Amino acid sequence: MAVYVISSIDVLDEASHGEYHERGEALVEAHGGRYLISGGDVNVLRGDWTPRRLTVVEFDDADSVQAMFASDEFAELRELAAGAVEGTLILVDGV
Repeated sequence: MAVYVISSIDVLDEASHGEYHERGEALVEAHGGRYLISGGDVNVLRGDWTPRRLTVVEFDDADSVQAMFASDEFAELRELAAGAVEGTLILVDGV
């Protein structure tokens, strides 16, 4: 079953974010992820959620996401993210 990693972030340092984003895309793709949304305008139709820079990535299964999170590359990426971005990251099962 497909799963989705959804993030909403604030960019704290544009220069560091550029490297973080580039390396993150490569890591996601190496683990079979496909970007469905990456940035762009958000129009809240109902409610009070105010997502910031929004990203949605589809993976074939949760095991692929867990393998990515357990990788040395992700540990390095997490270090790079500190000071570059802050926000929320969630994993959602598809239907």
